[in-house]
Amino acid sequence: MAATVMIEVPAEREALVRRLLALIEELEQLALSAPDGTVFEACETAVVRGGRDLSSQILADTVARRIETAEKKGRRSGSANAVAAKKTAVPRAGNW
Repeated sequence: MAATVMIEVPAEREALVRRLLALIEELEQLALSAPDGTVFEACETAVVRGGRDLSSQILADTVARRIETAEKKGRRSGSANAVAAKKTAVPRAGNW
């Protein structure tokens, strides 16, 4: 049996980590079962497909978290126009 390592993963990332581990196991099985001369091509095709799926999931999760955060903050404030500029300096008193 291979050595194992325990790591802490945030609950919301668990599914993603499991998908990544499943992809790695799939690639290992594919590499062992592919006919000679086709291992690289078979694994490359599988990793590109699996990587694309994982990337899509990561992107969707990230955007969803951004939307949740924005919704928690409430509606974004609108812009406000500034009042006309006024002179704030003390006027000079004659010639000193």
